[in-house]
Amino acid sequence: MIRYFIPFTLLCATLAFASCGDNEDNDIDVPTEEVVPGTNHNVLVAYFSEPLPDGVDASTSASRVIVNGDLYGSVEYMAMVISEATGADVVRIQTATPYPGNFDDLASQADNERQNDIHPALATEIENFDDYDVIFVGYPIWWYQMPMAMYSFFDEYDFTGKTLIPFSSHGGSGWSGTVDDIAGMEPNATMVDGYSISRNSVAGSADGIREWLGRIGMSEQ
Repeated sequence: MIRYFIPFTLLCATLAFASCGDNEDNDIDVPTEEVVPGTNHNVLVAYFSEPLPDGVDASTSASRVIVNGDLYGSVEYMAMVISEATGADVVRIQTATPYPGNFDDLASQADNERQNDIHPALATEIENFDDYDVIFVGYPIWWYQMPMAMYSFFDEYDFTGKTLIPFSSHGGSGWSGTVDDIAGMEPNATMVDGYSISRNSVAGSADGIREWLGRIGMSEQ
């Protein structure tokens, strides 16, 4: 059974601040494992999203997807599929001070954080973080990189000895070097091949995500 620590929310990837089209997993320079090492894992899916009431955000004009009549955000839907397939717990990464609720202000704040290397304080607390040995981390691409809240997340938690598996939605810019960024911040973690997909393809991505999970040895038996 899936255990959610927060209610469902909406997520995003970017059109206004990233190029259009599909550009998948072709910009990773660091070594990554093809299969998760070991067995009997305790798994967490941690993801970042920042919804806007009108369905647009600093990543895309199409941050919401509807699957079987249900409304999700793009990265939220990916996180849900991963959790269902692996039996993982799920937590949403949230900032202590909420982002603005409209597109222009959110985009401006996200750009200011990026340009000034601001790592916002987080409201999210994972008290049993040490219990997890495999952690999926999900995020949209903002301004051709991870949202700065993700840098706060990696600042706060020690991933030494853990296995990290990234997943992301984007507006055409692929990983945008974010896997290399994560590896640089967490040199003592094991990086496993992640899953990056265009926001235009998220609604129909469940089979592809499950196939990827099987390929890296993370489908629940």
